[in-house]
Amino acid sequence: MTSEIHRDAGAKKLPEVHVSEEYSWRWMWPVVILGLGLRLAQYATGRSLWLDEALLALNIIHRPIGGLFKTLDYHQGAPLGFLLLEKLATKLAGNGEFALRAFPFVFGILGLFFFSRVAKLYVAPKAMPVALSLFAFCASLIYYSSEAKQYSGDVAVTILALWLVARLAAAELSGKGLIRLSILGALCLWVSHPAAFVLSGAGLALLLFAVRAGDWRRFGRLVSVCGIWALSFSLNYAVSLKALGSDQALFDFWREYFPSQPLWSLRTIVFLFQRFFSVFDDPANLISVVGAVLFVIGCIELARKRTVHFWLLSGPLMVALLAGFLHKYPLGGRFFLFALAILFLVIGEGAASLADMSGRLSRAVQIGLFIVLLMKPISMDARALIHPRRPDDIKLAILYIQTHQQPADAWYVYHWARYQFWYYSDLYRINPRTVRLGVDCGADQACYAADLDQLRGQPRVWVLFSHMWVGDGYQEEDFFLDHLDHLGVRVATYKSTGARAYLYDLSRHDLSRPAGDELEK
Repeated sequence: MTSEIHRDAGAKKLPEVHVSEEYSWRWMWPVVILGLGLRLAQYATGRSLWLDEALLALNIIHRPIGGLFKTLDYHQGAPLGFLLLEKLATKLAGNGEFALRAFPFVFGILGLFFFSRVAKLYVAPKAMPVALSLFAFCASLIYYSSEAKQYSGDVAVTILALWLVARLAAAELSGKGLIRLSILGALCLWVSHPAAFVLSGAGLALLLFAVRAGDWRRFGRLVSVCGIWALSFSLNYAVSLKALGSDQALFDFWREYFPSQPLWSLRTIVFLFQRFFSVFDDPANLISVVGAVLFVIGCIELARKRTVHFWLLSGPLMVALLAGFLHKYPLGGRFFLFALAILFLVIGEGAASLADMSGRLSRAVQIGLFIVLLMKPISMDARALIHPRRPDDIKLAILYIQTHQQPADAWYVYHWARYQFWYYSDLYRINPRTVRLGVDCGADQACYAADLDQLRGQPRVWVLFSHMWVGDGYQEEDFFLDHLDHLGVRVATYKSTGARAYLYDLSRHDLSRPAGDELEK
């Protein structure tokens, strides 16, 4: 054991912050309950699966369990453990949105409870209210707790892994406890891809501290634990990660989240600077400058007073950064959601430290920082309660068509809507013989026009849009509608968030007739 750990931990343990019951109830439970309520409200909206969710859902629903071990269709990737949990949900509760989002919702709830407990192991008592409140009210964490993707699982498993490495640092390594920690870490790697960053970064830090202390007995036992984790990761890599890492389409899509070559160029430095500040805006939902400054102060404070804690928290971020340099993991957006638990712990420590440095104004500074940090998250939460986020809400447009269609009506599905449509066509039993799927012509407008021309002469055609492509001043929906208006008469329009349903009579051409009734939802 190093002298560093002795200074930090006394009797060979990391310092555990013992929070009084009064403190816990005053700050923790009301915040946790509000956070639970916000997550439940988001889950209860029952919004449509948007494009990314539908792409993953089609793999889960249409493949047998054994098929989930193979490369997924539609350039999708998710941890195998998460895929198996999702398959279990569909077996138990059907293929609806609530079933597919059940485990992400459970992960969101568990993450909140885990964080309220694990934070005590890493930050000072004064940092707890800020850290926990940021986690509970973060709009990104709330939203992704009810999305049929793996990201809320990444957050929950990251927090669990932080508890695991804290236990490794604080406990005597022997017997059943050592085996349990080894197995638990190995399982984490199958449920969350970023778990590899946490376990490798923090595990390496613990190994280095053991070497520095000359505690070779502890070092040997840590090697055995890390060896089991490495073996689990290697198997996981062979089964699923290798194929995912070689998907060029995914790399091209997330290209802007990878640093350019060479890594020592000015362009790369600018990229890292921009990425650093942007992560506090998305996904952390904070005022970027405020979050960044408090994060730096928190890092300095942890490095000065709790060196082991600092490396356990910073190690995973450094490994993630290395993966970004190697173009193996995007640096930002929803892929960095897992890091929010670490960011909020460090920001909480920074806010507490800055308040302590303010002397007699400490209380006022603490309250002021609390308000400034939570102002943006709470305003976003309030807007989400009034107007829930519903991207690509295609099912409302589909239900409108089904309510108003006649037996001989035809459907035309915009090419980017096809994946959501395939998902909902099973749920709503849409007759495939009445449906024509639009072709994907890229930027070739003549190709799109020729595809639409094949609808000529049909008296009732429902045109369904979702996830409409917009770029370089060109909107595909506008082009499609202009051409359809030239071919025939628009009879009715229905609009939901991110989706449209239009009824056209293409058996006649009447420019003098106004468009039909328009309904918006």
